[in-house]
Amino acid sequence: MTTRDLGVWTYENSALVLIDYQKEMFETIRSETNATLAELHVRLLARTARAFGMPIVLSTVGVKYAINSPTQPAILADLPGSEPIDRTSMNAFEDAAFSEAVKKTGRNG
Repeated sequence: MTTRDLGVWTYENSALVLIDYQKEMFETIRSETNATLAELHVRLLARTARAFGMPIVLSTVGVKYAINSPTQPAILADLPGSEPIDRTSMNAFEDAAFSEAVKKTGRNG
């Protein structure tokens, strides 16, 4: 029995997909986890993914048209070499460039 049969994902068959970690999105967080803690969690997740050699796909929405800010600088600092894919659609998977980048990771956990 494989991990896939068990419904378990490993770093070898997974990719990290980060969608819209922008100032405007953090400003809307209304939960027990505040924006500062959420940002820290994303940064630690990014560092872990890099340590395991996982592919990372980073996406933003509305940066090109100055609707939203770019990826939070602290998060981007933990993603050297990652170029955000800026979208105009709210659903990231409806964006052809984003969907193609996810497919190109070759991961299908």
